[in-house]
Amino acid sequence: MKNKITVSGRLSLISSAVVVALTLSGCESTAKPTAEMPEVTINAHTELFNQTEKAFIADARSLAVFGLTPDKMQVKLAEKSPEEAKKLVAAMMATLAQRSYSSITQPTSDTDENGIHEPMSIMADTGIVPLNPDAGGYNGRTVLQPALFDKYKREPGPFSLNRYLDEKGGIPTFADAPVAIRRADLEAGNVEVAFVGVPLALSSGWRDSKNAPTIMRGMYGLSGYNVTGGVDPSLVLNIADYGNISVDNMSPELNVEHVEEQLSDMIAAGTIPFIVGGDHSLMYPSVKAVTASYPEDTVTVLHLDAHYRGERGLDHYYSDMQSVSNLIEQDILPGSQLVQLGLRGASQDKEALVWLREQKVKYHTMAEVDNKGWEPVMEAALSELKAGKGKTFISFDMSVVDPSQVSGAGQPVAGGISVRQAMTTVRRACAETDVAGFELLGMAPYLDLTYNSALSANQIMHACLTGVAMRKEGINKTNYVDPMALSHGG
Repeated sequence: MKNKITVSGRLSLISSAVVVALTLSGCESTAKPTAEMPEVTINAHTELFNQTEKAFIADARSLAVFGLTPDKMQVKLAEKSPEEAKKLVAAMMATLAQRSYSSITQPTSDTDENGIHEPMSIMADTGIVPLNPDAGGYNGRTVLQPALFDKYKREPGPFSLNRYLDEKGGIPTFADAPVAIRRADLEAGNVEVAFVGVPLALSSGWRDSKNAPTIMRGMYGLSGYNVTGGVDPSLVLNIADYGNISVDNMSPELNVEHVEEQLSDMIAAGTIPFIVGGDHSLMYPSVKAVTASYPEDTVTVLHLDAHYRGERGLDHYYSDMQSVSNLIEQDILPGSQLVQLGLRGASQDKEALVWLREQKVKYHTMAEVDNKGWEPVMEAALSELKAGKGKTFISFDMSVVDPSQVSGAGQPVAGGISVRQAMTTVRRACAETDVAGFELLGMAPYLDLTYNSALSANQIMHACLTGVAMRKEGINKTNYVDPMALSHGG
């Protein structure tokens, strides 16, 4: 067998040859040893700083504003002279202070740094969004029209907009259902499920979710027989389209009370609200209405979303990214009664996951799905939902679905679940638990040049509608599938 020379062996031979050549040429004596890199003193200049400045240098959240970490900050300080380091920290702290709320004007001298004029005056903040209380129509959008003003008198109850017996192209409604416009209509018609649009799109990623109720009414997929469940919800349930709840798209704060009031009214009429948003700021008044309406029941929420919605310390109290934190911190919904499924992307970092754990939220990320597979994770989420043994509420954001399947999501994140997985999860949740409400949010139809997103959204809602109908029919067995759908019987 021939001898083999490895790559490392060849390198050793070459290295030896170079040394011999240098020795013979007399160059070895003139070769200088390689200079070692000086170590960076991580604690450089720290003796110059007071306790407040040291706390700032070590505060990861404050430094993140400047794209730094505590370690990177120490390296940056070590590169500067003591005077420069002191000046840098002072400038960073002053800049950060300007980002915070200030009730008084703090005039300071303008500076000229390297030929750049920098005004440093900090104007006082009001903390108030100016509105006009003298406006004649200040509350006009929330005033309900009394029945006394109806031009054409009718008995309370849902009414059809169809002209023909078998209407195919008339005025569109959710699930082709009759219309109800007052609580009396819901009560007189014994309406069990009512769809209601809430076209609020003030704080979504792409502000088009306000068009979702209109587009989805005109799209099919929300009525008819469901092969998997073996029921036609329209034949099992009394369903109505409750129109739209009026919103103010110039201020999310002005919408919270009215949306909560209208949803509470629907629930008081014995109706399960199916809410069509709208952005995810609606989760706050929706869940608040449900929990207030069932004070004697434990309400557990299944939240399907790419985003955890638990941001804290933002400029506004209400936004789509704060719904969960508002619900938990205001003691409306304990974290232990929230199950999240589908989290991924940069909207939640390690700090966010730590906070969710501290609140005892049962979260499931797509990383967990990659590790364990979809079925075990879905089963775990449904088991946690059913463990509440009370009412449930389903909050579904279209961002949970992978954008390759649904491009019309307001805040898309790659790597989501499929439409089929969404439909299965929703159908089972609505069949196997006592659902008090369902919402579909973050649907931005004009981001999709096809009809696919609106169709998928309707069929996801139809899956929950099917689950509610199955439960009414006594079909609430775990993972039930109609036998007719499993075999052709041949």
